[in-house]
Amino acid sequence: MLSVLQACGFKLRGSVELSEDMSPLYLNKNSVLQLGREIEALLKGNQIDLADDEKSSNAQLVLVKETKKRRVLSVDSDGRAREYLLSYAVTFAIKVNSSDVATAEQEAPEKITLSRSLLFDPDAVLAVANESEILYKDMRRDAARLVLLKLQARSSK
Repeated sequence: MLSVLQACGFKLRGSVELSEDMSPLYLNKNSVLQLGREIEALLKGNQIDLADDEKSSNAQLVLVKETKKRRVLSVDSDGRAREYLLSYAVTFAIKVNSSDVATAEQEAPEKITLSRSLLFDPDAVLAVANESEILYKDMRRDAARLVLLKLQARSSK
């Protein structure tokens, strides 16, 4: 059974493989520390080699910035906010070194945006604040997976 699954190309969900031209990879976190830690954990979980500096890497993943936004989706009859839209966006760039170290191929920065809705209960303000943080963590985790999928798609070119 195992040989049949392996022969058909079956992979576990969430597993990421990078080609030899992308490994080892240098992760430049800049000021995006929490997302950087999430991506680093996913890379290590997929046994992807990480370089300590740019010079010893074949590719770099540069996390440019992350933004969190909140806007009102709906209001009640008294004009108070009842529902919010939470948005999380991350901008990143993938830089692959060519055979000539002086010239490196770099794509334009890419952006991933995720959003979730949050119902506001005026009687449970602390619970709503906690729920919003949980939703942001969930979106950060999803964004990290999406960045790795972009990295994998770029590596198979």
